Amino acid sequence: MTEHSAIAQESNSGSPAGKHRKINRRKEITILLAALALGLVLLVAVYAVWNYDRHHPTTDDAVLKANFIWMSAQVDGQISSLSVKPNEFVHAGQTLFQIDPRPFQERLTRAEKQLILVRQQNVANNATVKAAEAQITEQQAALKTAEQYAQRYKKMEKSGAASKLGEITYENSLVTARARLLELQSDLTKAVAELGADDVQAARIQIAEASVTLAQLELDWTTVTAPADGTVTGLTLRAGDYVQAGQQLFPFIESAVWWVQANFKETQIENIRPGQPATIKIDIYGDKKFHGTVDSVSTGSAAAFSLLPPQNTTGNWVKVTQRIPVRIRLSQPEPDFPYRYGASAEAAIDTEAAAPAGNTKTTVP
Repeated sequence: MTEHSAIAQESNSGSPAGKHRKINRRKEITILLAALALGLVLLVAVYAVWNYDRHHPTTDDAVLKANFIWMSAQVDGQISSLSVKPNEFVHAGQTLFQIDPRPFQERLTRAEKQLILVRQQNVANNATVKAAEAQITEQQAALKTAEQYAQRYKKMEKSGAASKLGEITYENSLVTARARLLELQSDLTKAVAELGADDVQAARIQIAEASVTLAQLELDWTTVTAPADGTVTGLTLRAGDYVQAGQQLFPFIESAVWWVQANFKETQIENIRPGQPATIKIDIYGDKKFHGTVDSVSTGSAAAFSLLPPQNTTGNWVKVTQRIPVRIRLSQPEPDFPYRYGASAEAAIDTEAAAPAGNTKTTVP
């Protein structure tokens, strides 16, 4: 019997060596199948993660924002009283601080008195004009009488019924009457000029009334109130400080609208549309999730609006992935989790959710 025949006989006869080889082959097949299955699972997992990230872009380059203004005075003056404390929440119309109103009250009183004087002056000028007109009417009658007497005495003197002296006396009276009429006419012209036309009289009164209105407005401006519901922050103002009109005193943060400015990579915004839901995590509150809605997508990158925007003028251009600001409007804050202006945040947008019909604006946040 040959060696190969012996081995074949041993294998076919179920010897231990043959059984061992069969077991090893099954193990190899099992391992290969397991490796293929694991590779397939990993491939599916990688695809699922990639597909999820593609439809749920996320960025940690985000900051919490709200509308805020710098509170300032509209008139110069000394702070007489302060009605709020730093970081205090106030309602619209609530007094923040008061500027000493006494100088402005004095200006208002002076303007009101001046208005009275202007109106009275118009009345007096009208009376002067009417009196001058009445005097002219009276003097015209006197002149007519003097002319009649002068003519009569002239005829009488020619007929010898009156003396030459009487004629001269009446002639002098006639000259005096004419001169007086000219004087009164000159006075009337002066009075009419001082009175002015109707539009001039109205203009005088309107100027005086405008002075009163401005003085009242400046007096009202001495009381500075909150423009909306919000929070006073960065307050260092104290009673006794002197402030100037337009001087920035402290920021006031409105509480009505809050949003997150999330700066996504330009490769992430392809599917982002206004109206899509977003999930926000604010660093202050750890894993606490807040809900928001995409409000708008900027039409330019953040760097494009910087003081020195990048420009390819030398030919040595290094392509860098840009960030596109996306404005995400937040829901109203919860009492236990108030929003903080400027807080860091993380934003994720569900681009698979359908945006409301017609909501396609892409304005700059």
